[in-house]
Amino acid sequence: MPFTDIVIVTHDWPRFGEVLDLSYDVLYGPFGVARDAEWYHPAHGSQFAVALDEGGRILGTARLLPVAGGVSRQVRQVMVAPHAHGQGVGRLLMQTLEDLARSQDAEELWLNARYTAYGFYEKLGYFFEGPEFASELTGIAHRTMRKSLA
Repeated sequence: MPFTDIVIVTHDWPRFGEVLDLSYDVLYGPFGVARDAEWYHPAHGSQFAVALDEGGRILGTARLLPVAGGVSRQVRQVMVAPHAHGQGVGRLLMQTLEDLARSQDAEELWLNARYTAYGFYEKLGYFFEGPEFASELTGIAHRTMRKSLA
């Protein structure tokens, strides 16, 4: 694997701007979303798993939203830099968030997966819930998926 470390960070991490830049470059920019559009919504208490390579470069990130009541938590903005695809980075990011959510007494995770990632999440034990829908920002097809952490 091309990385050496996974760190858990929040919005006050000194390198958080790099997380936002990579997220935009991978998830939004290629689909015509303007940089100044509302593509990122800060949520106080969000935590991010960040994969770093040996040189400290960010290879990917995944966001766990704060508890909003109940035992379900949302995962958002899971992405891996294109040069690191297929090397286990995404799987490790998701495992890290699942472990973090369990440590916070979450019983399930849910996310809105892009159609290109359906198989990835299915392999991790997520199942579909509800019909496919188009993202308001990108127009890309998504489906809600859930996983029990019990």
